[in-house]
Amino acid sequence: MIKRFKNGSYDIAYFTQGKGRDILFLHGFPSNMYMWDEISGVLSHQNYRTTVIEQRGYPLSSSNKMRPTDFTIDKLCEDVETLIKNLDLSNKLTIVGHDWGTVVAWAIVKRNKVHVEKLLSICGGTLFPSSKVYNSLNYVDGDHYITSFQSPENAVILMNENVRNTILGSYRTKNKELNVSLSIQSLFNDMNHDEYALTSTQIDRITTHYQANGFYGPISWYANLDENIEISKTWIHNEVSQEITFMFGQKDMAVLLNKKMSDRLTNEADLVNIKEISGAGHWLPYTHKESVLNEIYSLNKDY
Repeated sequence: MIKRFKNGSYDIAYFTQGKGRDILFLHGFPSNMYMWDEISGVLSHQNYRTTVIEQRGYPLSSSNKMRPTDFTIDKLCEDVETLIKNLDLSNKLTIVGHDWGTVVAWAIVKRNKVHVEKLLSICGGTLFPSSKVYNSLNYVDGDHYITSFQSPENAVILMNENVRNTILGSYRTKNKELNVSLSIQSLFNDMNHDEYALTSTQIDRITTHYQANGFYGPISWYANLDENIEISKTWIHNEVSQEITFMFGQKDMAVLLNKKMSDRLTNEADLVNIKEISGAGHWLPYTHKESVLNEIYSLNKDY
């Protein structure tokens, strides 16, 4: 049963089940709390208490008056930290994040306002770089989609025009062309894809999920990249003693693991593991559930 708690003008949706060691799941873009259903369901029957949250701005946790400033990294963290405190998720808590959820999870660990034992970061990392990095990435048909997302009011017009096509573009796993443009036009309004990480039923479900409120809230997360860097200066140099596993798909078009990234992540904490799943793309919680479960078991093997 979905429950809610209030944080400012947002009613944040969450669901918890099972008993035992705590696992908290944070989704990314453009997903929702249901992406963890199968994984959390398995764990809830194996001496784990699993909790999933629909993060602020997403359909089940939206507000009537949303502004980009509602989605700075400190506010995103506060939602999750409040839930951790409200539910007393203190039994050897592991946070599992995907995509944007990894950025929130990493900030929570760095802020150290709640106790987290371990972190599994899937297809993500730490803070996004500044908007200037994306401004320099241009394609024949437009700017990088993250550059477009700096103006959510404009970007959402295209995203909401055909919600289903936006979802199809987001969850593609195989493209007809090898060199894919990362413009908003190509990613979210082009049928240059023919295989998906989701089944037809899952595509229908997530399309319906976004149909009413659209993508304005989730897009607005990206509008604060530079502000987030400033906010993070208060905690960015805090030491991380937790065991961290960064997990990537070898063929992830959105977050490609290279040597530079690997070296940087290795230096982020004392206990860092980096895993790359051969042949996998960006949507490991859907396409490689057993691999995700095995990493969760591995992080918890010493308990």
